[in-house]
Amino acid sequence: MRYPKGISRRPDGAWRISLGPGGRTFNKSFPAATPQATVEAALMTARKKRDAAQPVNDGTLGADVQRYLLDHYTGKPGYDERDRHLALWLVELRAATPRDAITRDDVARVLNGWRAAGLGPDTCNKRRTALLALFNTLDGKAGSNPVRDVPKFHPPDPMPRGLAYDQIDRALKLLPVCRTRARLALMAYTGIPPAQMMQLTPDHWDHKNHVLTVPGRRKGRGTKPHVIPLGIQAQAAMVEFDSTNAWGRFTWAPIGRMWRDTWLAMLTGAPRAQVRAHPELYRHIMTPVVYDLRHSFGTEVYRATGDLKAVKDLLGHASLRMSERYTLAAVPAQQVDAVRKFDAKISLVLGAKVGSRSCQSPQNAKQKRSG
Repeated sequence: MRYPKGISRRPDGAWRISLGPGGRTFNKSFPAATPQATVEAALMTARKKRDAAQPVNDGTLGADVQRYLLDHYTGKPGYDERDRHLALWLVELRAATPRDAITRDDVARVLNGWRAAGLGPDTCNKRRTALLALFNTLDGKAGSNPVRDVPKFHPPDPMPRGLAYDQIDRALKLLPVCRTRARLALMAYTGIPPAQMMQLTPDHWDHKNHVLTVPGRRKGRGTKPHVIPLGIQAQAAMVEFDSTNAWGRFTWAPIGRMWRDTWLAMLTGAPRAQVRAHPELYRHIMTPVVYDLRHSFGTEVYRATGDLKAVKDLLGHASLRMSERYTLAAVPAQQVDAVRKFDAKISLVLGAKVGSRSCQSPQNAKQKRSG
């Protein structure tokens, strides 16, 4: 079947729209179940956006941002995020400001203001990187760059984020059988992150051999697709995932709110409806985020095996350093054994002292009374 120019279908049935030679100007994918009319409308919107983008090379920050995104970043995986970050810089530094007039102090003032307003160090650093890349791309790495001399914010040390699986199980059982529960359970028992879960298709699941092919990630240095075995709980999660038709893209924010309400209901014994209707009553209780389920999986795998490479392979990490952040809640077996030996030795020492005191104390007391 022939489709309008700029629209094609992949072997797995997913839609793809592209503009420009080789799709370098713009490309985007849609699930196979998306109506063709929706795909065609998205193509028309992309064409209008491309045609309207006529950057004027007047040297202002606004024009240079527009030119940078159109000529150097369109079609790349992180386009939307880069566009959003640069738009925030345009608000703070003013789009009409000549780019060569921006100073190090201007950049530092904006970044410090965001940080003082409560923005996390990682988010501030991402926004810094967006502006840094703009200058590096348009002027070259050897050119003048006011962002280069502004240091990054030091992120706080990662904290343990593993959850107890008896609590995870109790919370999941409070939810009705639905797509949300299936997605939460799949993350809890396989560690698959949301972005890769959205890419899953029935072809990725080999239910006879109980394995799942996890698509690669574009984030960071990227990863290749990898195959993971499915345990008993993960198999049950995949069956529910398939039976509720949880395949395809979804919005993660509502799932996060439902998980928060369910966790609070599990801890307090209150109905989920009450927790959702009166969130102010539970502000004093710390609630986990959905991504903690992925950390919990990595933690328990490491706790059971002590094998950091196994954690890395199962979670699809690009480095062992990243995997270490997912195992902070697991106390290594060597440390547990060391503390047990310490307890045994100290118990002997304290036991001897306590025994000698218990034998001498009555005698000393009698001598004191007779004296």
